[in-house]
Amino acid sequence: MSGNTGESARGRRGRRSADDAPVNVRLSRAALELFSQKGFHATGIREIGAHAGVSTSMLYHYLSSKDEALTDLVLEGLSRHGQALEDACGIVDRPEEKLAALIGVHIIIPVKHPQMGQLLQQELHARDWSDHPAISRQRARTNRLWTDVLTRGRSEGVFTFESVSLARIALMRSTTLVTQWYQADGALGLDTVAAQFADLALGTVRAHRDGRPLRFGDLDGPSVARLVEVVENAHRDVWW
Repeated sequence: MSGNTGESARGRRGRRSADDAPVNVRLSRAALELFSQKGFHATGIREIGAHAGVSTSMLYHYLSSKDEALTDLVLEGLSRHGQALEDACGIVDRPEEKLAALIGVHIIIPVKHPQMGQLLQQELHARDWSDHPAISRQRARTNRLWTDVLTRGRSEGVFTFESVSLARIALMRSTTLVTQWYQADGALGLDTVAAQFADLALGTVRAHRDGRPLRFGDLDGPSVARLVEVVENAHRDVWW
């Protein structure tokens, strides 16, 4: 269940099926679909094999347990997410722009990749991942980005709030559950949703310049379209 990211899950050479997809990719897709829809505990490893069209004898050659499948998926998803966040922050300069970029990526990824978004939302908070160093590093990577942006904004007098850690948690949690309520054909399109969440984030930290509050429309960048491009680039070769 591996990708090409820096800390992606370990890969396995897969035998190909009639649809020309390697066995490990078919198993990854099946696990992602079942875990995101039913949950980890309600899914069995043989069910993953059956869903992927892989025989039991072949299944255990590629996948030793459903815990392994989940760990690989979470690591892969977090790696891509972290890359998108870093890339988005890299295209703008000011802390208010970087905050809008972080919020935008957290909205756009689950909209563009709903199954992975649902899986990460469910499983990251359902267990203690501290015994998985690679996953812990990816989570720390994301937290560090948010902390750096919030700390810089406050030190420059652009943001006003008391606790960096509390502001970070509040802002990150504000974008959860996107996969449960967003509808592509709904009244609010992705541009509107991302812009309004950026406005809420700027309001949360009381962002201001030249004596007046900052709104998303006041920023020189990033545009939602540019953030979508960044997200797509970070996920360009994913199998899901």
